[in-house]
Amino acid sequence: MGYATRDLCKRVFSQSFTTATDPTLTQKGNLINFGNSLKGNLITDEILDQHIALADEYINSILNSMYSTPLTEISDVEFELVVDVDPYNTDVVIMSPNANVFVPGDVIVLTNGFANERRTVTDVANGTTLTVNEPFLVDYAAAESRLLRVKFPDPVPGASARFCVASLFDRYFSSMSGTEKNEYGKGLRNQARVMLMNILNGRTVLHGQTRISSRFANPTLLGRYSLPSSDQDSTRDIPEM
Repeated sequence: MGYATRDLCKRVFSQSFTTATDPTLTQKGNLINFGNSLKGNLITDEILDQHIALADEYINSILNSMYSTPLTEISDVEFELVVDVDPYNTDVVIMSPNANVFVPGDVIVLTNGFANERRTVTDVANGTTLTVNEPFLVDYAAAESRLLRVKFPDPVPGASARFCVASLFDRYFSSMSGTEKNEYGKGLRNQARVMLMNILNGRTVLHGQTRISSRFANPTLLGRYSLPSSDQDSTRDIPEM
């Protein structure tokens, strides 16, 4: 899995990639239809994965002077279960003031200390009930289990998704409208550049990652990397693509 998930990229796409595949006019169509053959504005999973990989390679080439790449997944939130998860109750019910942080596409790990299973959230009801893509194979007692959300540290997933979608927009926009770049893709690319520049300039710290310096051998230290002196450029910049 890359830094960005397919669902995250799907949320970044604009409606110009809408594919009308519904059998009737009374049903709502998806903004993007992931199919097995490319026709018109249809994008396959394979093409999307390729562009995610290209975006990740670009991000790694920028961050490898400060962090060990590829980056590592971390657990950013942890929750207790309200009810047991078993064959009779396949949904995951949690209770927490921060439970509404989940969105479809999030990757979760359910563990009881002995077994753990990784699933993708497909639906969130009332902010507390999670529906996953596959049933769990092991029973998890609420009193003995916990739920973790795993992801790459922000803002890397968002930057990867924006670079991926911008690349796809350039690919299809250029083939349809000439050699110029799509304005929406340029905006996404600029947003991603700002995210990465904040990391390079020390404004954003990627927690849980290995830093390239003996001073930062401990990933919990919050010190900044040395920046250019006042007689030099005050920030580190990323050239426009």
